[in-house]
Amino acid sequence: MQTRVLKVSPPLLLTAFAAVLIFAGTAQAQTDATTIATSDGIEEVVVTASRRPEPLSDVPASVQAFTQATMDAKGVRTIDDLALLTPGLDFVRSSQFTGSTTNISIRGIASTIGAGTTGIYIDDVPVQARAVGFSSTNAYPRVFDLARVEVLRGPQGTLFGAGSEGGAVRFITPQPSLSDYSVYGRSEIAFTDGGAPTYEGGVAGGGPLVDGKLGFRASAWFRRDGGWIDRANFATGAVIDKNANSQETTVLKAAVTWAPTSALHITPAIYYQNVSIADTGAYWERLSNPSKGIFKTGNVQAQPGRDHFVLPSLGVTYDFGDASLISTTAYFDRTSREHRDYTNFDAEKVWPGHPFPVFPGQVATGYVSDTQRNFTHEMRVQSNDPDARLTWVVGGFFGQNKQVATQRNQDSFYEPLLMAVYRINLAKLGQAYLPGKFIFDSTTTSKTTQIAGFGQADYKITENLTATAGVRVSHLTIKHAQDAIGPWATPAIHSAGKTEETPVTPKFGLSYKFSDHDLVYASVSKGFRPGGAQTIVPTGLCGADLAALGLASSPADYGADHVWSYEAGSKNALFGGRVRTAASAYWVKWNNVQRFVTLPRCGAGFIINAGSVTSKGFDLAIHGDVTENLSLGITLGYTDASYDQTVTSGTAVVLAQKGDSALLGPDFTMAVAGQYRFIVLGRDGFVRADYTFAGAEHALNPAVFGTNLVNTPAPQTHKLNLRAGVQLEQFDVSVFANNVTNAHPGLYRHQLFPGSPLITNTSFRPRTIGINAIFRY
Repeated sequence: MQTRVLKVSPPLLLTAFAAVLIFAGTAQAQTDATTIATSDGIEEVVVTASRRPEPLSDVPASVQAFTQATMDAKGVRTIDDLALLTPGLDFVRSSQFTGSTTNISIRGIASTIGAGTTGIYIDDVPVQARAVGFSSTNAYPRVFDLARVEVLRGPQGTLFGAGSEGGAVRFITPQPSLSDYSVYGRSEIAFTDGGAPTYEGGVAGGGPLVDGKLGFRASAWFRRDGGWIDRANFATGAVIDKNANSQETTVLKAAVTWAPTSALHITPAIYYQNVSIADTGAYWERLSNPSKGIFKTGNVQAQPGRDHFVLPSLGVTYDFGDASLISTTAYFDRTSREHRDYTNFDAEKVWPGHPFPVFPGQVATGYVSDTQRNFTHEMRVQSNDPDARLTWVVGGFFGQNKQVATQRNQDSFYEPLLMAVYRINLAKLGQAYLPGKFIFDSTTTSKTTQIAGFGQADYKITENLTATAGVRVSHLTIKHAQDAIGPWATPAIHSAGKTEETPVTPKFGLSYKFSDHDLVYASVSKGFRPGGAQTIVPTGLCGADLAALGLASSPADYGADHVWSYEAGSKNALFGGRVRTAASAYWVKWNNVQRFVTLPRCGAGFIINAGSVTSKGFDLAIHGDVTENLSLGITLGYTDASYDQTVTSGTAVVLAQKGDSALLGPDFTMAVAGQYRFIVLGRDGFVRADYTFAGAEHALNPAVFGTNLVNTPAPQTHKLNLRAGVQLEQFDVSVFANNVTNAHPGLYRHQLFPGSPLITNTSFRPRTIGINAIFRY
């Protein structure tokens, strides 16, 4: 059994020191549409975590919310930035190929395969992807013109359904106003040590076209993140393409609200996002020296990618007086395409230990694409009076999600390599090139149809004591098919399967309000993730790995898994509202866990159900005002998720060992922020600092099949951002420095194959200094 010890480190001492001093948090000088001022002057963020608007302090659950003003103050642009600031939320970007593959988890309920365990929502629309084929990953909205982002920790199976087994992240967009005009603009230019400039510009605005009857909201934003990793000659290190890994993002949004009567609001909207990646964000360790600011990749060709989506939706709200009907219909249309450099992969597959090209002009390309076509419709009716003794919501959901993943690998040097190393050609192996010198052509299709009914009620047993009960009943049908041909798929692959499941996900809770701003709560809830059919690994490439497990072929399907979560927490306002606290502790049992078995020599793998995991921990947030001018804040979290038993194959090979960590990331994370406001030249000025810490990830277990000890877990990380600015009428102008200490930890180390000299890694963007201007009206 693996023993865990939480060592007393400088960051932990800082936590204790901050907890004593803090009467404050991350303050912002302005309010926005997602905040309210209560009768006693305490500013509250309004969230819809329970599907109705309510102050965050009234929600009996662990929720962290970021308004647009908060995210601007912290320089948040992507989900990566949000993850550093949110205890319990882990986010990882792979260093393989383009580096666009990501994984996300909450409270240790992690997934790299099958359906996601963390729901990703744009407003009320689920957009998370299922892991299909070889490259499927989620799309995440970029942070511009958002009302707020809500991170819901713990299972959300009752109100949000399958795919939110560990929690959910919701990106909430501003809605058109029928009465008030508003404008928001943001521009930035920044310079990265050893990299290319970064710049952005965007504007959003809206208001009534016909007062009380017709309103609009529209925005447009473009950002270019300059590259900082050079593509170089693998043999000499000479730079071929400087600052190769740039990215460009375009976001366009528009919505119109029509109110033919005061009770009926109809809102058609469209959301477009395009992200273009020029080259991989990973560097080769053998060519790089991060301590000297040298980051290089040695791929013989660039690995560009493009990920874009269009999300049209129609929202209808009808107010009956005591209740409202809310309908949301949406179609998520997403396409992701990449060019992957398989030159090194193919070379080492044929000649182990020699991943580098040996022929002039040697190149191998993988053409990868993923499409996601999701139709969803939800209709619910909910009570309107938040002060009523009984508040409730009841609704139905229908979704049909289709994903298609294709991969076509082209390598005219594959046969010459075989001849050079083994003196054999493809014909002798009973294989043949596909037209165009392709060696692999695969199409994988997954279709999930879901229908669900749900309801939740909150009943005030007394003026202060409230009981919550809810349940969701779903029926899911998952179909999966794969066809693959070529030398890498010998014999040819054709697999198809279908699974059906009817999960029931209840929730129960009690909450007690001591005052308007002091709440304690306890809850029990269930989360669910469907199983499914899966791709059969090619026996021609993976036969030896399968034999080691006692298998003639990989399994064609896998079962569902589920969690039961037990949570208790409190939310408080202290010192007349100058200090706000939120704390929760949880114990989660994750049963029949879906786990990916890596086949080390062929680079493929498959999914099994392997035992259970127990995840337990806490999160804490304290924020407020130390003085009239000084604000401080801290958020921290600790998660311990480990396997409850050892799981073995038919040949007694260990697939999961009791006590091993199941975490995607570190067990301890912390974010500390401080801001000081002052008058400079008659204007409101400020200086602020944001520091984030993440503990080291757990060591790998060499006893587990497929473990490669070279792929060392990420070490503990420290990141410090500084910002200073001044408010000029409606403008905020600030200068900033991100990653002030130029920290360069290895975040995702990956060895191409066991024994390979080719190791890739990722890290923080080097120190970046810039100027930012924000306009609000």
